[in-house]
Amino acid sequence: MGSALPLPSFASPSCSSEMSNPVVRYRELGYGEALAKVHRYPIVCRELSSILREAYPKLPKNLQSMIFDDTLAAFRLLPQMEMQSAVSAAHLLCQSAEAALPKQKKNLAVSEFRHAKVAQKRRRKAHHREETTAELPQDVLAHVFSFLDTQCLALAGKVCW
Repeated sequence: MGSALPLPSFASPSCSSEMSNPVVRYRELGYGEALAKVHRYPIVCRELSSILREAYPKLPKNLQSMIFDDTLAAFRLLPQMEMQSAVSAAHLLCQSAEAALPKQKKNLAVSEFRHAKVAQKRRRKAHHREETTAELPQDVLAHVFSFLDTQCLALAGKVCW
């Protein structure tokens, strides 16, 4: 799965009857499993976006259902993604869902995306707080700073809260 794969053709005829089944062909793409991989998440979101915009209305109902499920799965996995490219790709997927899905599914997808964005921001903020806060016990801090004279304590107070 590269970053510039052509849009899969689910409706083209094939020699084998199993291969001509669009559901089987879609499953073989492995989008569901690839979404969970951080480095593949943006690629899959962009490809799902292309499918939604260019082919969704023409696809069989069972395949539409699978694509919708993968779209929701992408939004649910967004909070675990830490790259800005993942957020951008999920936003593009949301825009495509708004353009291509029927009203009820569109509302569900947009709601799922909004919840995922909030959860992703909270997780990123909590992670940032963990990285920037050194939580040493008070007695350890008092012991460490007891070795400093008044001037050094004043300087330390200016650079570290």
